[in-house]
Amino acid sequence: MKLHTYRTLKNASNLGLSITVSACLLNLNTVNADNTLNSNPAATSIPKPTYARPGMAAYNFMMDDALLGNAYEKPVWNLHDTLHLPSWLSVGLEHRTRYESLSEAFKGSVGSFAAQKSQGGDQIIGLQTDLWLQAKFNKLRIATEFLDARTTGQDEGGNNAVPFPINNSTVDTLDFAQGYISWADQNFVHSGYGVEFKAGRQTFDLGSRRLVARPIFRNTVNNFTGLRTRVIDYDKWQFNAFVTVPVIRLPNYNSVTPNQNLQNHQQWDHEDTNSWFSGGILEISNIFQDINADVYLYHLSEGDSGSNPTRNRRYFTPGIRFYQKPSKGKFDFQAEGMGQFGNVKYAATNTYANTSQIHEAWSTHLEAGYSFDHPWSPRFFLEYDYATGSKNWSDKSGNAVDGRFDPLYGASDFDFGPTGIYGAFQRSNINSPGYKLNFTPFKDLELGIHQRLIWLASSQDCWGGNTCTAATTPALANGHGSFVGDQIAFRARYNLNSSLNFEAGYYHLFEGDFAKTAKTTNATGGTNGVASGVAAPGGDTNYFFVQSQLRF
Repeated sequence: MKLHTYRTLKNASNLGLSITVSACLLNLNTVNADNTLNSNPAATSIPKPTYARPGMAAYNFMMDDALLGNAYEKPVWNLHDTLHLPSWLSVGLEHRTRYESLSEAFKGSVGSFAAQKSQGGDQIIGLQTDLWLQAKFNKLRIATEFLDARTTGQDEGGNNAVPFPINNSTVDTLDFAQGYISWADQNFVHSGYGVEFKAGRQTFDLGSRRLVARPIFRNTVNNFTGLRTRVIDYDKWQFNAFVTVPVIRLPNYNSVTPNQNLQNHQQWDHEDTNSWFSGGILEISNIFQDINADVYLYHLSEGDSGSNPTRNRRYFTPGIRFYQKPSKGKFDFQAEGMGQFGNVKYAATNTYANTSQIHEAWSTHLEAGYSFDHPWSPRFFLEYDYATGSKNWSDKSGNAVDGRFDPLYGASDFDFGPTGIYGAFQRSNINSPGYKLNFTPFKDLELGIHQRLIWLASSQDCWGGNTCTAATTPALANGHGSFVGDQIAFRARYNLNSSLNFEAGYYHLFEGDFAKTAKTTNATGGTNGVASGVAAPGGDTNYFFVQSQLRF
């Protein structure tokens, strides 16, 4: 009997979990036609799978991997069993409610009345509801996911005033997050390789999730429409290749169509057929003494459409990562390097980008940790992130070289803290060491303490949005020095059971000289009507969130 053990779930470390996921795949001579084990006595020696807890997101984690099987624990309350549905049909329903509060936000000195109203505290309630349906017919799967993301309870500071207008990062009402057809064979033509083809609208996580991810904390998701091919040699390597077009969340909030009433207006998302996102990633397991590696190359080519102006980004982003998975009583590490080259356009006015610049940027993540062999399962690790910025953010001429690293469609919350109405940091123009301590004092209680010191990689560049315009995510620039501040955080998660979970977090930013003195930028490369050297009002920033996740 030939036995393959599935690789450890790669996303578990990003969710702060150290639980591994194991499953088994037998040769065809030990598996019946309906994928159930036969009466072979050797089958009793197969280890029982263990499952990781799903993330706090309205992402239906019952979506079992067509090649690796189910990775997450089954909800104790679930519609499939309650409705006595057939085995070929999967149904899941999830809902997340999150309250966020932000005081003394990093907004700089601005002269507009809208910005003055936004000083002080902001709050918002984010609601995410997710319905998942899948039909399996032998090796064929047809699946769809219906997602509703919206907010309520925001005050004047979080409505249509800067710096936190309601936009497509928080609201995408009543739309299809996924809709695809796939074919998968766990033992393709008796070769021992697993092969999967998937076509349609889909979401996916690749590698470390720093460049391509389905966001967990954010209220809306990244999705793409196209083709994806996956080949896996179990416990050895896995290769993903894809050719897609990004999906535009509508109504679209951007520099051309600002201040849309996103809350009460439903408009079907559609594909951005003028843009292409493609690439491939090879993940290799155990290349040397439990060291694993990722090698990848992504390509993004944007084009403008009538309702979706872009910066015409045309990037190649190669990268490589080496890492060891956390294990009790052992050291682990992670080292990832990402390059980026191509060209990009910036706008001379608050309309379409029209001046092309050469784009050259890079980023790195370093991490070294130790998991103590203790009942509380503590893991302490040091981390460091660097992402380049531009030497002069306000230079929109064709002679300038754009050096601001673009995180593409990646997630940042597991490295830099929550997005939502906080979103203080991302993988762009940042120079930041830090540490984290995670531990589990009780079986169902997970705690974490984090701290990061943040400088700008380039003090001449802006902070707070990779476009550095006031169109969607106002940025800050022209501050004193490069020290943004010191961020400390405390997080806790309680799992009542596999269907109901709670999480809370508190983040405090001790603002540095740059955060205290910078001004908000506008699309033309200037600041919004304030004299040079005027200090930002308010004190240090405080952010708090509490959320619940209910899944059936």
